[in-house]
Amino acid sequence: MIVILNMEVLIMESEVFGKLESRPEAESANQKASLLNNSGFQGDRLPNGTSVSSSNKGQRYPPIVQPSYKPPPNYRGHGAIMKNEAPSRIIPIAALNPYQGRWAIKARVTAKGELRRYNNARGDGKVFSFDLLDSDGGEIRVTCFNAIVDRFYGVIEVGKVYMICKGSLKPAQKNFNHLCNDWEIFLETSSVVELCPEEDGSIPAQQFNFKTISDIVNAENNSIVDIIGIVISINPSVTILRKNGMETQRRVANLKDKSGMSVELTLWGDFCNREGRQLQELLDSGAFPSLAVKAGKVSDFSGKSVGTISASQLFISPEIPEALSLREWFDKGGKNISSNSISRETMAGLPLNEIRKNVSQIKDEGLGRGDKPDWVTLKATVSFVKTENFCYTACPLIIGDRQCNKKVTKLNNGNWCCERCDREFEECEYRYLLQAQVQDHTGVTWVTAFQDSGEDMLNCSAKELFMFKQHDEAKFAEIIRSFLFVQFFFRIKIKEEHYGDEQRVKVTVVNAEKVDPSTESRYLLDEISKFNHRTF
Repeated sequence: MIVILNMEVLIMESEVFGKLESRPEAESANQKASLLNNSGFQGDRLPNGTSVSSSNKGQRYPPIVQPSYKPPPNYRGHGAIMKNEAPSRIIPIAALNPYQGRWAIKARVTAKGELRRYNNARGDGKVFSFDLLDSDGGEIRVTCFNAIVDRFYGVIEVGKVYMICKGSLKPAQKNFNHLCNDWEIFLETSSVVELCPEEDGSIPAQQFNFKTISDIVNAENNSIVDIIGIVISINPSVTILRKNGMETQRRVANLKDKSGMSVELTLWGDFCNREGRQLQELLDSGAFPSLAVKAGKVSDFSGKSVGTISASQLFISPEIPEALSLREWFDKGGKNISSNSISRETMAGLPLNEIRKNVSQIKDEGLGRGDKPDWVTLKATVSFVKTENFCYTACPLIIGDRQCNKKVTKLNNGNWCCERCDREFEECEYRYLLQAQVQDHTGVTWVTAFQDSGEDMLNCSAKELFMFKQHDEAKFAEIIRSFLFVQFFFRIKIKEEHYGDEQRVKVTVVNAEKVDPSTESRYLLDEISKFNHRTF
């Protein structure tokens, strides 16, 4: 037998949720307990041997009642489902994981995406996302769908600090999310987003992971990078027709940095008329602004370049240490230092004129027969050019951030058709596919020049030359003769290619510049000087 004394009441019967139904077994047990209490213990003794006074026989002792105990919500719930109502604690973004039941983060919004609409098998919808940065340098993307968009799209502002809790964490979609985090937050109906009224100086406004332009040479295609450089030129905006038939703007700027390289930065859409126009005005006034690019996309089409995407951000003359250091370098002589472009396949990161070869060396040294192409400079004269098929008709549509450029065919209705894009359009592009014979004092070789290098050689667009051939043969012949027997510096890519069972070494011109006699004479004199000092 067990006797329990001094019981403490934890919760009153009136506070118990639901109806308690009595059972026969319970009633029988209660009756036995009642009999025991009324009759006392056998032999008027407690189990420990203590005597009980006869005057106290049959006396009922009232229970000792403590104040009603109400445990914290973290330990007891008043319902069929237990709830944890303890306040969420703030944790670093880096510590977030899907297995945490309660969390809160305090972070600054560094980027806010546009509101996008979509359509799938489940119907129409809308979505937007924003990026967060906390005081520990952790970054994460937050995504909202449909009704959640209506709650938070107008609330979120770039640069503001927010407290966020009660969201679900899912694996980040790396095809669309460039942040260094394996997780992504999806806000729900129960999510809480609160603006922090006081500025938190411990959270930086932005976080960069800059790569030098020379590092871009080895960057993977479609990778996302941060770069910073001095804007040395920018082209006017042009209208481009996208694959979906919509028009967009494109503008190309050139950046250089301390690595001795320059790169093309392609601005798309609103970037052209917003930051692009501001850069144009600064350059027109004689200034060379610094530009920091957050989340640019690397492309290896015709050399390495960087383009904007929807998540990109451009910061003109930012007040950050990297920009100030770059400005000091540029103003103290960097402006006059020549830079070599990594775009348009120019020398794959090697300084121009560093590796010179002649025609015979291409064959004798087996250039282009390795796993990777060889990049060299060839000084040669154009001796012949094929004029039958010097260009081709190309698709003008945009795929991603690049023009399709695939060959198109003309239909009976007069429109042009691209099999790759499966679209028809009234106008097409004309692009160079120029095959020329060049020679130097050691031999002759065939080279192929595409769009940009063809324009460098002929100083004329492919469409203009095609129209001259169709309507003004005299003008066409004059343009062809104008570049025959002219000496060029050809930046060439040499690579062995397979045509069926046959292997051929293909020489592609990626850049062509007419030889400047004055500059070349200085170069030769310098080489002669080095030769005279050699010891045999």
